[in-house]
Amino acid sequence: MFYLDSQTNTRYRIGTPFTYNGKQYTKAGATHETFVSLGFTQVIIQQRPDSAFYVVSGPDNTGAYTATERDLAELKTEYIRQAKTTAFQLLKGTDWYIVRQMELGYSEAPVPVDVTSFRATVRAAVTSRCDAIDATTTVEELEALIKAPSRLYDEEGNDLGANPAALIEYPEIPDEVTTYG
Repeated sequence: MFYLDSQTNTRYRIGTPFTYNGKQYTKAGATHETFVSLGFTQVIIQQRPDSAFYVVSGPDNTGAYTATERDLAELKTEYIRQAKTTAFQLLKGTDWYIVRQMELGYSEAPVPVDVTSFRATVRAAVTSRCDAIDATTTVEELEALIKAPSRLYDEEGNDLGANPAALIEYPEIPDEVTTYG
C-alpha cells in the first residue's frame, strides 16, 4: 500500500519520513491520518503476477501491475526438463541394482520387487507430469497446473484427498530400498 499525491504523482509510505510543501514529517508523522489530511489517495497494490510465468512491471499509480506472458513453449520445455531431472535424481539412487543385475545376471542378482515397483512408479509419474504439462494450451493454464496443491483440504483443515487438477506426485523411496548416490 502507498499514498499518492495526484498532483505530483509522488508516492508515500506509512512510517517513511518525507517532506511535503516545505514541511518535514518524521517517521512517526508518516501516518494514514496525515496522508489523508494532505489529500493523498490511498492505493492498495494488487497481487503481483508470478515472474516465472510473466514479465512483470509496476505497480503503476493505481496499484496495478502489467504482466506479459512468457513464451508458452519455452515454459513447457523448462517444466518438462525439471520433471525429468527430478525423476532422474530419484532413479539414480537405485540404478546400482540394475547395473548389478546386468553384470551378474538375473539369477545371481535379481532386482527386488520393491525397487522395480518404485522405479516403474517414478517413470509413470514423470510421464504423467510431462504429458499434463505438454497438454496445457495457455500460460495461465500451465501456471494453475504447476501451482495446484497435491492435496485438498476443507476450511477446518480436514484432508479431502488428492487434487485431481494437480500434477501427480513422485513416490517416496521405500524404507526397505537401499539407495546409493
